[in-house]
Amino acid sequence: MNDREALYRAVLDNPDDDTLRLVYADALEESGDPRRATFVRTHVELSRIPEYDPASIRARYYDKKQKSAGGRWIAELPPLPNGLSWGRDPFRRGMLGAIQAEDGASFVAHADELFAQYPIESLELKNAQIADAATIAACPWLNRLRSLSLAQGAGRPTIQRLFDSEHFERLTELHLGSQLTTPAAVTAVVRSRVFARLTGLSAREDRPGAGSLISALARLPNPPRLKKLDFSSNRLSAESLGLLVTSAAVRSVEELDLNDNSLRAQGLTALAGATLPNLRILHLLQTAPAVEGVAALVGASFFPELRSLSLGGNNLASTAATWIAGAPTANLRVLSLHDNRVGDRGAESLAKSANLTGLLVLDVAESHIGDAGAEALARSEHLSNLMYLNLYGNAIAPATTGRVRKRFGDRVFL
Repeated sequence: MNDREALYRAVLDNPDDDTLRLVYADALEESGDPRRATFVRTHVELSRIPEYDPASIRARYYDKKQKSAGGRWIAELPPLPNGLSWGRDPFRRGMLGAIQAEDGASFVAHADELFAQYPIESLELKNAQIADAATIAACPWLNRLRSLSLAQGAGRPTIQRLFDSEHFERLTELHLGSQLTTPAAVTAVVRSRVFARLTGLSAREDRPGAGSLISALARLPNPPRLKKLDFSSNRLSAESLGLLVTSAAVRSVEELDLNDNSLRAQGLTALAGATLPNLRILHLLQTAPAVEGVAALVGASFFPELRSLSLGGNNLASTAATWIAGAPTANLRVLSLHDNRVGDRGAESLAKSANLTGLLVLDVAESHIGDAGAEALARSEHLSNLMYLNLYGNAIAPATTGRVRKRFGDRVFL
């Protein structure tokens, strides 16, 4: 066994130790594989920083192959046994770490060989069945998992047997599919051994009659200290959102994803009334907030502390951009307003806003911006820190396009 192989074995034995991964990257470079070494180092670095950090922005928009696609390595993924496949994003901190299993039996049958070869930390179970719940719960390799996804949800007996396993020592992220169908199943989730340790939770409740995890979470007297909360693509009403955001469950949340919910102005007004001292990232794509909802949002106590705000796909009028431009946004680094009716007036408001001097990303693609709005952005004295400006899909004349490119160079996408 050479030094490179010995270091890889050390990573397998100590999967949480990023220092070992970086030393392994050095060994990769020394043995003639500098591209793979760079990939490992980049992934480790990105795992430590938020999406609005300049290094993360640079990777997302300019080094995409190095960041997540894994370049040519995606096409060279090693085969897995029947019933197993690599996750949609298989890499975790530079190494293969995410798998999908058709069911628990497939996972348990191959767990020994799987964890002997790869530092697996994320598992998606496409079907969580009561027949093999006890077998999964008894599997000692569960102690390597940081993230578990039940793609189709599960019933109460399965939840009880699986989530009370003593082997979930590292699990901090839970993703629940849309078939968590009964209040009994929801109760089993929030009372389980693993729930109290979570820092990340996502759930899909898009079927009529689903037992409400949102309501159960909101009513917990001692909820987990969640940092990431994802209730996108749910049937979330303004009333249930209000119950959630005024509860103790969201006090520690740093990233809140409410995309693809018909919240409307009433929902954003409820959100704006919440006390969210740690909130830094807010996703509100396709939530139909109307200008009135945006006006309420910019008055929220947490708004000045936001670093990333997504409001794309809402058909918002230019007045919404004006509200944002006039709001206290000195800390804002990422602003997405794509697929709205920002128009020239809205673009001019953004360009003139001294509150947006810290902005690193501005996405106004498909936003009805013409020459006047594009000219205003090109002349703006406040947008000098932009690393990425997306103006794709706007009707801008070639001459104006040239002036925008002269100002922003390869930082603009047209």
